[in-house]
Parts: sequence; C-alpha cells; structure tokens
Amino acid sequence: MPIARWLSVVLGAAAMMSCQGPRDIAPPLSVVFLVESDPGVGLSQAQVFVDGEPLGMTDSKGLVRGMIQGQPGQRLRVEHRCPKGHRPPSEPQFVRLRRFEAIDTSRPIALQITLACRPSQRLAAFIVRARNGPDLPVLLNGQSMTRTNRSGVAHFSIWGSVGTEYLVELDTKEHPGLRPRSPTHVVTLPDANEIFVINQSFDTYREPLRRAHRRARIRKIE
Repeated sequence: MPIARWLSVVLGAAAMMSCQGPRDIAPPLSVVFLVESDPGVGLSQAQVFVDGEPLGMTDSKGLVRGMIQGQPGQRLRVEHRCPKGHRPPSEPQFVRLRRFEAIDTSRPIALQITLACRPSQRLAAFIVRARNGPDLPVLLNGQSMTRTNRSGVAHFSIWGSVGTEYLVELDTKEHPGLRPRSPTHVVTLPDANEIFVINQSFDTYREPLRRAHRRARIRKIE
C-alpha cells in the first residue's frame, strides 16, 4: 500500500524535498544544495540559510548537505551568502511542501537544489587584427594597452564589472598615411567571460607630388 509523502517545489526552480505522512508530522528532510558561479562550476565557501538558520558552507565542489525540518503546506525561505567577489540573486527563493505518493520507501531521498553566486568581475580578452596596420598603439578607454605587431595583430585582457563599456582605439597619429584615422570600436562586457575580436582594415593614402614652382627668368632686351 502506498505511503503518503510530501513533495516540495522551489518557486522558479526545479528542486524537490520529501517527508513522510500519514499524519501532518514531517520528519527531517535530507537536502543537498549546490552553489554555482556559472552553470556547471561549483563554488566553495558559500553559506546557505533556511528560514534564517545556517545550514552549512559549501565544500570545494560547491555542495553542502543538511537536514531540514518542515510541515506540510509550510513555505521555507532559502537564502545564501556568497564569498567575496561573487553576488547572490537580489531575492530569496521559497520552498513549499506538497503531498505526493511514494511506493518504495526503502531508500532515503536526498534531493538537490541549485543556487547561484555570479562573479562580480568578468574577464574581457581582446584580439585585434589590423590589416595594413603594423606597429599601431592600441588604446582601451584612452589608456595604452599594447601595440600591433608586424602583421597588425595584438592581444590583451582585463578584468571588469559586468556591463562595462569599452572603447577600443587604433591610434594612427604616428602613421599619417593610414585611412581611416584612429578608428574606434565599442563593446560591452556581458555576465560571462568574453573574447572580443576587433577587425579593422586600413588603406594607405599618399598625397600627390607637387611640381616645384619655377621662378620666371628676367631677360634684359636692349
């Protein structure tokens, strides 16, 4: 005969917990929390709280295990504190216990809830390809970062906040014959490490040679 149990659902996520009936008395629930900095990347040293009570701190794989006490119909608040250099969601998640039927009760149920701690800083890597543009200074928001090599290629990287706007400029002041003059490219750093490829072509402009002005010779005729 099936035994009445309870299922919990995290609002906005696909996490579950269970507890046993038949009366409205719920034993402790075995739960595993996984805290990730990015999908598939576990984060250590993150603290997890359930209804304001500390459950534990994540290990090197981003996991923390614990037991949660709850009653059918109860809504539990799940919060987490991220380590330095990471930020949690602005709003907590909530768990509500619901009834379901379970046939096999011989195995303990350990269910997993995933939480996020997004990095505050992201890596922006730049690859510059300047056709016909060797030995050009490369500026980032007005600051000199590197120079293109003989093939017109340069690369560099920098850490920045999510949403930072970068202005990449190829400075042609030392090469007045190149066109266009000191072109710029604007990129924005997303909430992920990003590689920006800057492609720029230059044409060589040569001023036409001016013929030398010859002074008229004055002849004296008698």
